[in-house]
Amino acid sequence: MNTQRLYLIIGLILVAAVVVFILVPEDSGTPEQPAAEQMPPGHPDINGMEQGMGDGQPSASNVRGDFMTEYRRLKEKVAAQPASDTSDVLSFARMLLDAHQAANALPLLERYHKAAPKNVMVMLDLALAYYDTQSIDKAESITKKALSIEPNNTTAMYNLGAIYAKTERKAEAKSMWQKLIAQSPDSKDAQRAKELMKEL
Repeated sequence: MNTQRLYLIIGLILVAAVVVFILVPEDSGTPEQPAAEQMPPGHPDINGMEQGMGDGQPSASNVRGDFMTEYRRLKEKVAAQPASDTSDVLSFARMLLDAHQAANALPLLERYHKAAPKNVMVMLDLALAYYDTQSIDKAESITKKALSIEPNNTTAMYNLGAIYAKTERKAEAKSMWQKLIAQSPDSKDAQRAKELMKEL
């Protein structure tokens, strides 16, 4: 009887150990790690991470560790490059845009655009950075240039309509979005345009 009770206790201890092993995450940060490195998964918003970056946004504690590692790597690499080298500029600029840092992305996008003036995707990124930094005229101009290169680019059409809507040119916004919807009715941009047209 005592032997059976002993086996039962040992079995329970083993089960408890397995449960603890399974439930406790492998990479559960130790007190020796700095707080910035113990970041839970979340939106890669780097506001508050660097001096001079935006106020009132989620802090570094909301930033994924892998995002911040790549951010630091690219930041150092781009800073060390001569102005003529754009090898990592676009990746870093897009990372900044994704992190709601349009003001910081803007000079990098302008640098890349200067090196590749007919790259429509870069032009659209640059227009977004201008838009987010309240340079609406520049956003409109670069978006129109993108459309002159690719007249059927649905993202450029959608964005131009959004610029018109923001600047209270509702008839122009509606016209641009109607053109987009007629031309590419199944595109995501057309679906977004349909939703926004209801608010005009």
